[in-house]
Amino acid sequence: MATSTITIRLPEETIEKLQRVAKSEGKSASVLGRDMIVAALEGAVAKRGANQDALVIEYLQGFGGVLMALTHETVAARFFAEMATNYATDMESLLRERKVMDAEAKAELMKQFQDAAVKAAQETWNRVLGLSK
Repeated sequence: MATSTITIRLPEETIEKLQRVAKSEGKSASVLGRDMIVAALEGAVAKRGANQDALVIEYLQGFGGVLMALTHETVAARFFAEMATNYATDMESLLRERKVMDAEAKAELMKQFQDAAVKAAQETWNRVLGLSK
């Protein structure tokens, strides 16, 4: 690994401490200083990574709350859509035939509506995810 030289200005007492510690470890002040700077930088990078991990976890926890709220709203919307479709089917049958559609025919019609809704949702997700052809 190529190295370069930099100049760092330190207070006299810090230089004396650095020299004492270096001597006790059998190193030069320059080598000890370099080792300390490298270790501090590696620690800062590791800490930044840990902080980023914590931010990702915090974000995902927040996203979980949003996802639950969206799920709740989606379930409520589906309930009201099915109810409205049921009532609309009854009204259409009453207006056209003067009676409510029998239960079996209504169940089949509601299944067709549900199948169409699922197909539309799948097509939307495929488009959003770039899976459509």
